[in-house]
Formats: sequence, C-alpha cells, structure tokens
Amino acid sequence: MAAYPPNAPPVPPPGPPPGYDPRAYRRMMRDEMRAQREAMRAQRRRLRYQMRAMRRRSILGPLLMIALGVLFLLVQSGRIDDQRFWERFGHWWPLLLLLAGVILLAEWAYDQFRLRNPDQPRYRRSVGAGAVLLLIVLIVTGILASTGFRFRRPQDTVVIHGFTISPDSLDELFGDKHESDQTLDLPLSTSGALAVVNPRGDVTLSGTSDDNRIHIAIHKQVYARDDSDADSKAQQLTPAANFDGSALTVPTLDGARADLVLTVPAAAAITVTANRGDIHVNTIKGSVTVTANHGDIELSAISGPVTAHINNPGTSFTAHSLGSGITVEGHAQDATFTDISGPVSVAGDFFGVTHFEHINGPIKFHTSRATFQLARLDGDAEIGPRPELSVEQGVGPLVFTCNNHNITLDRISGDINVTTHNGSIDLTAAAPLGNITLEDRNGTVRVTMPERAGFVVQANTTNGQIDSDLNLNPWGAGNSKSLTGTVGSGGPHLFITTTNGDISIHKGDVQPMPPNPPAPPKLTLPTPPPQHPGKPHNN
Repeated sequence: MAAYPPNAPPVPPPGPPPGYDPRAYRRMMRDEMRAQREAMRAQRRRLRYQMRAMRRRSILGPLLMIALGVLFLLVQSGRIDDQRFWERFGHWWPLLLLLAGVILLAEWAYDQFRLRNPDQPRYRRSVGAGAVLLLIVLIVTGILASTGFRFRRPQDTVVIHGFTISPDSLDELFGDKHESDQTLDLPLSTSGALAVVNPRGDVTLSGTSDDNRIHIAIHKQVYARDDSDADSKAQQLTPAANFDGSALTVPTLDGARADLVLTVPAAAAITVTANRGDIHVNTIKGSVTVTANHGDIELSAISGPVTAHINNPGTSFTAHSLGSGITVEGHAQDATFTDISGPVSVAGDFFGVTHFEHINGPIKFHTSRATFQLARLDGDAEIGPRPELSVEQGVGPLVFTCNNHNITLDRISGDINVTTHNGSIDLTAAAPLGNITLEDRNGTVRVTMPERAGFVVQANTTNGQIDSDLNLNPWGAGNSKSLTGTVGSGGPHLFITTTNGDISIHKGDVQPMPPNPPAPPKLTLPTPPPQHPGKPHNN
C-alpha cells in the first residue's frame, strides 16, 4: 500500500470559479487603478512639497525693489534731477547685469559652503519670475534711455533719432511758422533794478544805454494754422511791465517764443530768468543774477557781483572778464571762467570740461566727484570728464580731493594737499614753498622741487620703488620702502604716501611765483564766434 502514490487533487472543471461575478471583478480592478492613481498623485505632491522645501529664493529681487524705491524716492523728492537720473541710467545700465551676476555668484558660493556640512538639509537656490521680469524691464528701459530718451538739447527730448518732442512740437508740426519784430522803450525804475522773465526764448542784455532808459527789441516766432491766430499770439507775446517798471515778464504761450535783446543803463542791477532759452549778459556795472533752467549762460564785462543758476546737464556756462567774483550753482556740461577778479565759487555737477584761467581770487569748486580749492590762479586749470586735473601757475593753499584722477600740477607755490585713488600725481612745486601732502592709492607720484629749496621729506610706498637725487638713501623691508631726511637747511614738510606705485623726487630749475598778483584784467568782451548764415536755431 505504501508503494501507491497519494490520490491527486481533482482537476477543476474549465470556466470561471464558483461564485465569479464579472461586474464585481471589473469594479475591483477600477478601484485598484483609481487607488494607484491617487497614490501616484500623492507621491507627486510629496515630491513637489519636498522640492519646495529644498528651494531657496534669491535676494536679487528684494534688493532690486529696495534700490529702485530709494532712487525713485530721491527723484520724486527733488534730491536727484530727473533728467540727470535718466541720462546717468542710460549710460550705466549695464552695471545692473554686473551687480546681478555678483549677487548670484555670492549666493552660489555661500550655498556651496553650507552644503559641505553633511547634516545640512539639501536645497537649491532659484531666482523668482518676478525678479527676472523686473530685471528685463530695467534692461529694456536702460537701452531706451541710452538710445531714445536721452536729452540731446536742454529743451528737447529725443524719442527717435531725428525726431524731438518739446512743448511746442505739435504746434510746429501742424502749424506754419510766423515771425515778427517789435520794439519797446521803457524808463528804468527808480530803484535802478530790472528783472526779466522769459519762459521761452533767449535773453541778450547789454548795459550800453546812455539815456537811462530800457530799449527792447523782440523777435517773435509763432506757429499757427492761420494768420489771425498768429497775429493774436504775437500780440499776446508783448512783454508786460509791473507797476514800477522794475520787472518785465513775457507771457507763456504754446507754440510761440520771443527772443529779447535789451539795452539798459550800465549801473542797473539785473535779474534774468529764462526757462527755455539762452542768457547773454554783458557790460554791466551793477549786480547780476541769472537763472537758466534749459539753456546756456554767457556773462562778460560785469563789474558787480554775479550769481548764476544753471539747471540742465546738457548746457554750457561761460563767464569772462568779471570784476567782483561769481557764484555758480547747479549742473551743466561745460563751464569756462576766464579773467575774473574776486572769489569764484562753483557747486553742483559739471559733466564736461571745467576751465579756469587768470583768476585773481580764491577758487572753490565742489562736485560729487571732486573738491578743488586754490588761493589764486595766474595760469590756467582744467578739470575734465576723463580722470584728469591740470593746474599751471597757481598760488596755494591748494586742495584737491577726488577718485580716479590723474593730476598734473605745474609751478604751484604755498601749501598743497592732494588726495586721490587710482591715479597718478605729477607736481612741480615753486617757491615760496609750503607744506606739501600727497596721498595716493594705486598710482605713481612724481615731484620736482626748486633746485635750492630746503625742506623735510618723508616718503612711503608699498609695492613700489623710490627714486630721488636728494642724497638720501631709501630704506625698508619687504614690499615697503621709505625715504626720510632733511634737504638743505630744512623748512616745509614734504609728505608722500602711495600704494602699488613708485615715488620719484627730483630737483629742477623752477621759477618762483610772484608774491603779488598781476594787475586785474581789463573788463573786455570776448570775441564772438563767426555767424554761419542759415544755421538752425538751437532752442
């Protein structure tokens, strides 16, 4: 019996098992598939939440918002001129890309440092879509500001090259130009003062009237669609005098301008305000105050004190042959001061070349880029938009503080104090000597002293060499070199310090500066430039 195999289980009959329900089976399969889909969705949500937990937002967006808020607040509050802001922004907007790259690179380096710790949870840094969009808007605005919205003329905004938009553009575009002339003859006020206000047009004023009266020639330009409208506007452009004749005002009209040429008594006290136009004043013995919001200023042959305000970075300023000094505030492109007796004070921003020549008085020049002071200037001085300052034949105390300037001082006497970064200093000192302090970073310093001068020298440089013919030996260790000692009988101190630059001290044949200033210049008018027929008006 044991040799027989056990009984085999019965073979189930073909077909579905007992109790099989196809519909229940399909429902079960659908429920299982639905459960699988829900599990997959839950897994994706968990992965999404995990990725969000691992994500760190960049601080680029908040920094851009803060910077823009501060800038626009300064513009709206008047701390920054809007025209100057857009001009600077159109020039320097590529710095946005550089700063954004520096911020992102610093964040990447910080993240790499933190993730070296194995206990630190993993995460990744990302820039938000809002920050990217804001950066794109700023880049597009910068391109437009540099090519389209730049202020080419003080009263015009260029949107597309060759087409300008100004308050009169629509009238000039759709109207015809009508020109007319008018003359007025008014008595000078008993106070001897005259204030001229011209919202649109040039003002040229000369103190050559010999009958104690004011003579006015008015050239009117009116853009209108018909003659009657042009005649009406021309009549309205007639200057109106106040009750005592001390003020003369030109009305403001769209599509119209009036250029004034006035002849007044030389002793009159003059005040001129031009909103959109140039100002020319000459041959005045009284005080002069001028304000040009969108135009050039030219002053010459004025005996009294002068105060000027110029308020557009695309304009120029010229002062020649003044007898009692001048004070200038504002911002412009170029500025020129020649043959002036008395103090010269300049404050603001001048983006072109500022030129001084024959200034018999102290000079104070202060901008956001540099501070320059000098007691007297027998030669000339020039401060350029490129990092350069040159002064020839000046009497100290001289003070110049700046960044990124190459400085050339030729034949300067008295005390000298110069501080600059990333530029060279080249000084030729003249007798009588004063104390000299030259401080530089990343620049070479070259000094020439009078041949028979006595002084005490102390020169120090790091990462540089010292060369001199003073019979003094440089000393030092490592990257530092020094030169100290007394030259001749001693006297004023010469102190020089620089880094990453050489120091050169030599003696030369330098003529001394005269102790007394030269005779004051005679009040003269500058030679006018040649007129070109058919040249279009600039304003």
